[in-house]
Amino acid sequence: MKIYRGKTAIVTGGGSGIGRELALALGRAGARVAITDIVYKRALDAAVEVKALGGDAWAYEVDHSDMEGTKKFAERFFSEIAVVDVLCLNAGVGHGAPFERTSLQDWEWVLKTNLWGVIYMLQCFSPHLIEKKRGWVLITASIAGLFPLPGMAPYNVSKFGLVGLAETLRIEWAARNIVVSALCPGVISTNIIKNGRIDLKKAGGESTSGAVEKFYAKMGADPAVVARDGLKGLARGACIIPSPLHAWPGYLLHRLSPSLSSAMGNFFWKRGWPFGR
Repeated sequence: MKIYRGKTAIVTGGGSGIGRELALALGRAGARVAITDIVYKRALDAAVEVKALGGDAWAYEVDHSDMEGTKKFAERFFSEIAVVDVLCLNAGVGHGAPFERTSLQDWEWVLKTNLWGVIYMLQCFSPHLIEKKRGWVLITASIAGLFPLPGMAPYNVSKFGLVGLAETLRIEWAARNIVVSALCPGVISTNIIKNGRIDLKKAGGESTSGAVEKFYAKMGADPAVVARDGLKGLARGACIIPSPLHAWPGYLLHRLSPSLSSAMGNFFWKRGWPFGR
C-alpha cells in the first residue's frame, strides 16, 4: 500500500476494533495518523502503537456525534498538523432491537453517531481535500448497509445512508481527484456489541445480548483483515468493499433478488434465529 506513504490520515473511532487496525495499517504503510476516539486513553494507546511501528501519530478525544466537538477538533487539527490526505470515517455504535422496542432516543443515538458523525467530519474536512484536488475517503458502513438485517432498523438506516453518501460523493468528487469508498464489514470480532444497545430476547423473554456478544467474539473475523481489505480497496478505487469473504454472499444475493433476500430474512426472523427477537 505504497500509495499511503508520506500521507497524513485521520481515523475516527481509531482507539479500538476496525479503527485501531486501520490506524496501525496506515502507520505500517508509512502514513502519519491522527486517531480520534470518544475515550482518550484508547486513542492514545493506539497512537503509541503506531509510533512503535516507527510512524508519527496523534491522539484526540472527540465525540463525533457532536458537531461543535467535531468543529473544534478540525480547528485544532489544522492548527497543529495543517494537512490531511486520507479520511477513514469509522466511528460508530451498534444497536439491536425490534422496531417496537426501539425508542426515539435510540434512533437519535445511532444516527447521530453513525451517519451524522460522518457528515460532520466531511463538512469540516472535505473543503481541504477539494481545494487540494486530491484525497482518499474511506467510509466504514456495514453489510447492514447493503442488505437489511431484521432487528436492526436504526443501524440499517444509518449504514444504508453511509453507502448512499459514499456513492454520491464518489460521483461528485471524481473530477476533483478524490476517491471515495464504502467499507462494508460483516461479523467482526470487536466491542461494537459489548458497547452497543442490544434488546433481543428469546420467546420466553430471556435476553440474548450475552449470546450475541459471545457469537461475535468467537465467530467474528479479525478486524485487521477488514482494515487491510478497506485500505487496499480504497487504493485501487473500489466503490463498495464487502469484507471479509462471508460478507459477499448476502451482498450478491440482495443485488440479484431483493425479494428473495427479504424472504430469507423473514424466514429466519419469524423463527427467532439466531438471537431471538
